[in-house]
Amino acid sequence: MSCHYIYIEDGVKKMRPIHSREEYMQLRDSAEQKSILAAVRGGNEALKNRLVQFNYSCLPNDDGTLKGSKRISTTVAMDIDHVPPEEMQPLKERILAHKEELGLLMLEESARGQGYHFVFTRRPDLDQEANLEWAAQLLSVDYDDGAKDITRVFFTTPAAQLICLDDKIFEIEAADSARGSWHQPTSTNVGCQEPVPRQNLPYRLQGRALCHYHCGVLATNRWRTEYR
Repeated sequence: MSCHYIYIEDGVKKMRPIHSREEYMQLRDSAEQKSILAAVRGGNEALKNRLVQFNYSCLPNDDGTLKGSKRISTTVAMDIDHVPPEEMQPLKERILAHKEELGLLMLEESARGQGYHFVFTRRPDLDQEANLEWAAQLLSVDYDDGAKDITRVFFTTPAAQLICLDDKIFEIEAADSARGSWHQPTSTNVGCQEPVPRQNLPYRLQGRALCHYHCGVLATNRWRTEYR
């Protein structure tokens, strides 16, 4: 799991782990947060970058910095934006209905109130983008394609906009620790079994085949030779 507060030191974004609900709520539910959110929702969107920021998908570099981190955590954060007003309640209900399947750890309204951020348990057999695709397909939604990197930060809203929070999110853990010796492979040429048929994949995964190898990596090379 992973929940890191983002702060600036000498002009550089750094990460500090959050270990408790109390600490998390103090950061996100301050009077300043509430004032900024009211201004943002009143039309002053330039103030959005003053909201508290968290990252949920990676761990910091050895020097505590965020930029360029390759250390994947056991959680994934998704941003669903530009949701029509009439779809907000049904989408919230859909996410909560899939709480167990997602391994849902946090759900909040976005700063503009036109979408949601949520954090779910990473499927270690899939890479970052494939995890987002899996959740998007499960919920029948499109996610913000600009928010797919593990280093993406999320502008946080106060307690009134927090819908769901599981304390497991504060158990800081890297994906390789959770899986013992598991690491996301750098090579996709793994000699896997038969790929999943293209038509059964989410559209962003078409052109790549999910491998039935024991860690489920994306077998791009196999796809190219067998399904061109």
